[in-house]
Amino acid sequence: MVKRLLAALCLLVAVSGCDAAWMPETVIKVDPGALAEVRSAGHVVTQTFTDPIYERTVQVVEILVVDMRAADFPEALDLARDQLKRLGWNEVSSGDVVVQMESSRWKGTTTRLGPVEDLESFGAQLEPTAAKALQADPKKWATYVLVSLSSVNE
Repeated sequence: MVKRLLAALCLLVAVSGCDAAWMPETVIKVDPGALAEVRSAGHVVTQTFTDPIYERTVQVVEILVVDMRAADFPEALDLARDQLKRLGWNEVSSGDVVVQMESSRWKGTTTRLGPVEDLESFGAQLEPTAAKALQADPKKWATYVLVSLSSVNE
């Protein structure tokens, strides 16, 4: 027991004395208020996140799967875009299946709306229960919108 404590103490002293270049220096998270605002746009089916590291900076990307109660994905995307516009988000760019928006209220925060299939491109995974639900009813999940939020502010 004493040997383990001494070994842990030595390791702690050794690590604290070095530059610890392997440890992230900065963590950038989405403001909880911005996340709550976007969550209010529709019914959140599930939520996850990804936290990639770029040059000692961790940028947490919040990812929501949102049910807009639409008949199909194009309608769901339009509803999500309209609801976020009502909440003060402005469209920055858009395509057939993707819309990027930013907020004048939450400076440096952007949101991206797209199909649930885009989840893999973020390197994120669903909770096991949500993953099972997706496999059980993929047609229903095809009407959901994947909403990601990220911030460049610390």
